[in-house]
Amino acid sequence: MTLTTEPIKKTMMTMIAPASFGMLMTFLFQLVDTYFVGKLGTSQLAAVSFAYPIYILVVGLFMGIGAGISSVVGKALGEENTDKSKSIIMLSQVFFMILTVGIGVAGYYAITPVFSALGASTEMLPLVADYMEVIYLGMLFLVGTLITNASLMAKGVMIKTTIIMAIGGLVNLVLDYVLIFGMGSIPAMELQGAGLATVISWMVTFILMNILLLKEGLFSFSGFKNFAKAKTQLKEVLTIGGPAVAAQILNPIAIAVITRVVSKYGEEAIAAYGIATRVESLGLTGVLALSVIMTPLVAQNYGAKIMERIDQIIVYAGKTTVYWSIALLAILIFFSGNIAAIFTDNATVIANAKYYFIIVGLSFPGFGLALVSTSFFNGVYQPKKSLNLTLIKSLAFTIPLALLGSFWQLEGIWIGIAVANVLGAIYSDRLLKGWMRENNSSLVNANVIMAYMDDMKYVFSKLGWRK
Repeated sequence: MTLTTEPIKKTMMTMIAPASFGMLMTFLFQLVDTYFVGKLGTSQLAAVSFAYPIYILVVGLFMGIGAGISSVVGKALGEENTDKSKSIIMLSQVFFMILTVGIGVAGYYAITPVFSALGASTEMLPLVADYMEVIYLGMLFLVGTLITNASLMAKGVMIKTTIIMAIGGLVNLVLDYVLIFGMGSIPAMELQGAGLATVISWMVTFILMNILLLKEGLFSFSGFKNFAKAKTQLKEVLTIGGPAVAAQILNPIAIAVITRVVSKYGEEAIAAYGIATRVESLGLTGVLALSVIMTPLVAQNYGAKIMERIDQIIVYAGKTTVYWSIALLAILIFFSGNIAAIFTDNATVIANAKYYFIIVGLSFPGFGLALVSTSFFNGVYQPKKSLNLTLIKSLAFTIPLALLGSFWQLEGIWIGIAVANVLGAIYSDRLLKGWMRENNSSLVNANVIMAYMDDMKYVFSKLGWRK
């Protein structure tokens, strides 16, 4: 796919659709686990919920690296430097998978202190360990997949990676049922089975992604021939990826702090938070996919120095984020209770999750706009702005406001998260306008409110509501 010549709207939609489906499959890894684990009981569901911040931390860490790879590879492809892109991809995959092995081993031996710090009780720790021991040891396959996927997206390869993610999702679905509850001569492994099913699905996805990488002509070990050159290329990835990693890590840190605060309200509150955050991720798949494709799309056009297309990307990305978020909120307002009931029959858990969906759902547009802005800054080689945005949103807004709300009641935490999302969007708008002024963007004096009102008038006219 050509990211510098095709119409922006068409290009974005073509990339978002398969990326959304691919991410949907990724989130189904977690949702399927949640569904089946919920059948084991509230304690097991709470144990998996405790594991969620660590899982998001690891994913966030290497999504940040992926942003660096996507930006550097995308820019190299925009400059028609294919050899450099090949070298960076393989160097990154080997280096960061080896790093992940070390992280996994360290995490394996630190389960008790880490999850005790997150608020897990002594009785809960064995359940958490059953799940996380397997996850830690298999994380290298998840990381390899994330890096390979980011590399392929930098070239615009979307549909094939989506099919691979779908295959991984199906593998996880089948193995979850078999390994959690047992079948024939296979014993019921419960939480260990859930973890093992996820790791096997990661392995399958990783192998298939690398076969695709080879077929796309992006598989090469030439980068290992020159140590000095390899060091320089990895440094370039880390220059963009380093701040992106820090930015990605801040979000799970905020989630971990919130998990700790929510745990004070008991297992049912934790279970509700775990369900709500997973459904939230699933519902916002389109926005999350947009944030992922933004970096390579912007990077290629930035590398080719086509500023008019970058302005178009800003406009379409903003509108897509807002409208998707509003649509999700509408669904949650009417069906939040039914959605929560899919995962548990505990009335308290359902009620707590329902309040989260509605309260935090009101701030989904703000959450999405801040997220997409961080990806944009990575694409234009402004990783420090991306880090600054996430730093302010997580440490200055989300954590303090959630802690403040916790002094009232559980719903106070949800309100704190919602307010933080809105404030994060306001701050991201300030940073984005600053960048546009520095780069003589045609959008500097644009009236955003009028643009949305024009869209509404257009919709009303199509519905026959305008005289």
